[in-house]
Parts: sequence; C-alpha cells; structure tokens
Amino acid sequence: MKLLIFSDSHCRTELMNRLADKYKTVINGIIHLGDCTEDVSELYNICSNIPIYQVRGNNDYDNSCPAERTINISGHTIFMTHGHRQRVYYDTTSLYYAAAQNGSDIALFGHTHVPYLQNEGGIIVMNPGSISLPRSSKEKTFAFLTFENGKTEAAIMSAENEVVKKIFSLHI
Repeated sequence: MKLLIFSDSHCRTELMNRLADKYKTVINGIIHLGDCTEDVSELYNICSNIPIYQVRGNNDYDNSCPAERTINISGHTIFMTHGHRQRVYYDTTSLYYAAAQNGSDIALFGHTHVPYLQNEGGIIVMNPGSISLPRSSKEKTFAFLTFENGKTEAAIMSAENEVVKKIFSLHI
C-alpha cells in the first residue's frame, strides 16, 4: 500500500498533476493537505480509480471539505489537517495531541511549506512541504507513505527539474 501526499499547491498544479500521472500505477491513494482544495479536481481526472482524501487549509473556503480528517489504512490510523489550527509554525505539540487523542499513529499536516518528518512519541508526524511554493529551500516537495510487510516508510521527496529524489525517510 502506497500513498502519494501533497500540500500547499496554491492553484499551481502542473507539477502535482505530472507526479500523480507518473505514479498512478504504483499508488493506492492520494492525500492533499489543503491550500487549495479545488486543485484536487484535476487529480480525480488523472487518477479516476484511486481514492483521494483531502482537508481544507487556511486559504480554502469550501466548507464541504473537512478541516480535519482521520482515515484508517493498512492497520494505521492517519490524522490529516492543514495545521494552521494547531499553530504548527511554532511547534507540533498541539498537532501531536490532536493525533494522539483519536488514537492515530500517523499525523499529516501542511501550512508551513517546509518538509518535516519525525517520530514523536510513537506517532509519525509528517509535512510533505509544498509542491508549488517551497519556503525552506527552492526544492518543491511531496511525500510517500508506504506500508509493506508490516513495515512503514515515510519519505519526503524533492521534485526539481524533472528529477525526483528522496530527501529523507523514516522507517518504522
């Protein structure tokens, strides 16, 4: 089971759509962590048979899309949020507690446009960074979550100049 994860596309969808098209034969789901929810409509056309999960961000005004969401995949409980409500610019403590409160072992967020990956008290906390407007470097980033043979890999990927490379990963 492999999930492709994006955040903070901000209506700049060309790279996100190319990556979805490139990986659609090897992924089992797509997650978009907000800013901008309307960008996901193109993903439904590209990956019509793949489930897509999304939450809204601080720049999204579509109230039909939840601000937080919990999904269960491959025996894992995944808490999804954009992160602005948990004040992730300062630290991930509120995010960690929100995930722990509902029994999640993975917490995904966006908002900062900066990739982040840590194991915090047994919870994988990950921000894929921004697929269109990175802040920590010039590299546009996204992520994969892979569940295989009882093992989990969370990986942050760079997608610059048509070259995809792993920046860092965490194995559980």
